[in-house]
Amino acid sequence: MKLFFLTFLSLLFGSCQSAIDGVSVIPVDEFAQYIAEPNVQLLDVRTPEEFEAGHIDGAIMIDYKTDPEGFVQKAEAQLKKDHPVALYCRSGRRSHAAAELLAKAGFQQIVELQGGIMAWQQAGK
Repeated sequence: MKLFFLTFLSLLFGSCQSAIDGVSVIPVDEFAQYIAEPNVQLLDVRTPEEFEAGHIDGAIMIDYKTDPEGFVQKAEAQLKKDHPVALYCRSGRRSHAAAELLAKAGFQQIVELQGGIMAWQQAGK
């Protein structure tokens, strides 16, 4: 029973790992370091209007909100499945849904920005 309780607490509080296999959710500073690595594909899943209002340098935009059904097809056309994908949205909700679709489509290494671009901006990035 004690082991179960400790395991539960560590899963609840000690991990930034997403419930989706192959997807990690990491805080701003770690995300900034991660996207600086070679071969990381930076993906903004917000709308074109949101992207134009400001985005992380080097990001490509594939709108998840307007066309969730066509999202994977567009991602497969623009991204390499065997290269890491770092994605973000406004607050983290859309990127989580998009990450799930990418994982199901066979993308191998997916990292989400915890708190989205709002957290990025609050951190002064």
